[in-house]
Amino acid sequence: MLLFAFLLGCTDHIINEIKQPSIIVAPDTLDFGHLLSGHESDTMTITISNGGTADLVVDHLEIVGDNYTADLSGFVVPSEGWHQIDVSYTPGTFEHNEGYLDIYLEGDEQPSEGVWLDGHGDAPVINVTPAQLDFGAPLLGCDTTTEIIIQNDGNVELEITDIDIMATIPPDITIDFGTLPEFPWIIAPAGRIAFFSNYVPLDEDDDETTFDIFSSDPLTPTYPGKAIGAAVLSNEQIQTWIQKEKIVVDIVWIIDNSGSMNTFQNLLGQNMDVFMTMFLNYSPDFRMAFITTDDASFQSNMIVDSSSSDPVGEAVHIIDNIGIWGSGWEKGLEMFEECLEFGECGNMARRDATLVAIFMSDEPDHSGLILADLYAKIDSLRPLGTFVPYAIIGDIPGGCNTNPHWAQAGYGYYDLVQQYASQWWSICENDWGNQLEELAQNISIQTVFELDSEDPHVDTIRVWVNGQTVSAGWEFNEDLNAVVFDFEDAPEPGDTIDIGYSTWGCGEE
Repeated sequence: MLLFAFLLGCTDHIINEIKQPSIIVAPDTLDFGHLLSGHESDTMTITISNGGTADLVVDHLEIVGDNYTADLSGFVVPSEGWHQIDVSYTPGTFEHNEGYLDIYLEGDEQPSEGVWLDGHGDAPVINVTPAQLDFGAPLLGCDTTTEIIIQNDGNVELEITDIDIMATIPPDITIDFGTLPEFPWIIAPAGRIAFFSNYVPLDEDDDETTFDIFSSDPLTPTYPGKAIGAAVLSNEQIQTWIQKEKIVVDIVWIIDNSGSMNTFQNLLGQNMDVFMTMFLNYSPDFRMAFITTDDASFQSNMIVDSSSSDPVGEAVHIIDNIGIWGSGWEKGLEMFEECLEFGECGNMARRDATLVAIFMSDEPDHSGLILADLYAKIDSLRPLGTFVPYAIIGDIPGGCNTNPHWAQAGYGYYDLVQQYASQWWSICENDWGNQLEELAQNISIQTVFELDSEDPHVDTIRVWVNGQTVSAGWEFNEDLNAVVFDFEDAPEPGDTIDIGYSTWGCGEE
């Protein structure tokens, strides 16, 4: 009886056993290796086996990763059966694609198993720079050329089979292949070739040329390119100034006191009243001092200023006491630099004033300074645009000889004046009254208006004062690259000056 009961219990256990599926996936990775994009693809197989005792129900599959495809619908694998899934890889360009295929069983929210996917696409990759070219608005007749580069950014040779060019009529924008061979062009990986686009506008109509590049790039077999431009008759620009109403100026005269300067110092003293009368007409807020070409200290220990009761007399007194017993090795630039950086000039010069330096000598400067260093020093000591040098010197380039006056070319002083786009006068001129009057007016009121562009088309220069066209009383000075007003026609304090002009050439390179 006990034996019967034991056997009956064993029979009940076998009858109640739970049947379950068991998923087996192979392989765990599909490696497609390297395929030639656009020409090759590959298919590999995943096998899903059921090692359990019940049906394996796969609800669906999911693929993550570019260029991989498979049938993602669900299926059933019977006990001890198997099912195969074909996974295809088709690369599109030069790329490395990683991904995975997940297997979801019936009723599961998370994947039960997964297979890693890995593949490489080998291909040429075309890159064109610039592909969209805008020549802007050059002047009619200007010739502008831009280089266009085709580069292979892939790992397989790039073949350029043709370039299809279409242009508006007349074809002002052209494509120039230069010395390149006939098609096809073969470009190695990381290699490049270049051709040119030229623009010579002959009218004001908008111009456009398209160039479609046909190549072996599987992703972009036709690469579109375009060049556009729109010429203009004029590239006129307008600069504007306002004539200053209040004149705040500090003046330093640097006078050559060598033995040959007696006549010139006398002329300066005799005509100082002309200078001062014109200068004082503008009611300036001024300070004025004198140094020499061998002494950086103020002569007579004096500063003539707006509060002086007799500014003309004081100035003449200083000049008469300078003398001609100084060094024959004139160093006007060095004395001025020393006075400005370490001496009394720096103390006298106000930050809100224009600092004017007037050099007078019958010889070139012998300071031996490096001029570029001098310019940098002055610019570091003075606010931008507040330093203006003038010079009364021997004519450039050969000096001057107008009996009884004789002088060597005033190099050094001339270079400083040119650097700051200012003016110089001949020391050999017999009528110093006009020169000093002109100098005084230059200091007192702006007559020189420098243009920003160095290549103006002179015939296009136009001048307006307070909005009204001014056709006389001024001229263009090529050496200064400036419009220079005659003194009697100079704009008054507070006037607005506009100068318009076009430039030669095709604009910025």
